[in-house]
Amino acid sequence: MNANHEELLQELESIDAIYPGYMTVHTADSTIVSIKVPQHEYVTVQISFPANYPSGNSPRVMELRFDDNSRLVSQDAKFLLNLFQEVMDSAFYQNGRNAVCVFDFLTELDGVLYMEPEQNPGAVEKIVLPTDPFEHWYASRPITDRGSTFMGFATRVSSETEAFQRLETLKTDSKIRKGNHAMCAWRIKQRSHDDKREIIFQDSDDDGETAAGSRMLHLITIMDVWNVMVVVVRWFNGTHLGPDRFKHINSAAREAVLNAGF
Repeated sequence: MNANHEELLQELESIDAIYPGYMTVHTADSTIVSIKVPQHEYVTVQISFPANYPSGNSPRVMELRFDDNSRLVSQDAKFLLNLFQEVMDSAFYQNGRNAVCVFDFLTELDGVLYMEPEQNPGAVEKIVLPTDPFEHWYASRPITDRGSTFMGFATRVSSETEAFQRLETLKTDSKIRKGNHAMCAWRIKQRSHDDKREIIFQDSDDDGETAAGSRMLHLITIMDVWNVMVVVVRWFNGTHLGPDRFKHINSAAREAVLNAGF
């Protein structure tokens, strides 16, 4: 098995762990699959992966299928196919070659397919701007081992209050809520009100994954990074990994911190 094909299989395994039942594999080598779009399950995308993906070319969007009652049934099929391919290419080239892109592609489609609810023209309501759960966060690539998937997120913060607010916003995303654990750690430096001393906040939360948070705090301490919160979400299928889980947690956390520019 070459490196490209191995990365493809790992990517598909990660997606299946995060969105169980959403994907259908059509070929023995997994180079053609169909995936329902998360949060827009009335849309199914058929994708073909070239032999040199991810080191060479972007995946191809081959076909789109919609439920009969979908509002997209009446849309220009060729236009939608080209639009989805543009989103795929954008996700691929934004990550850079040698990086898988289907997870980002599915995330971007949520924004493309979002449709504002119909409003009563006679009603005057307070306008509430939607909040992007991933705003300000930088993510690692998913790591999958024996059915468990780990994904890290990191963000720059200036206070514990800001850190906790961003964590709560991140947890509003549906796939994050489906995770079994969202362990986190943070290190923050602040000046006192009189600017005469430095105040340090650093702590962690295991969220049920014993010792994970403290190991993440140890990691960012060794990396000597400040004003950061790092979160690792784990989706668990029931197979215990033993100590290997800490290796994956630290790898996901470290990659997210580096992606955030620390």
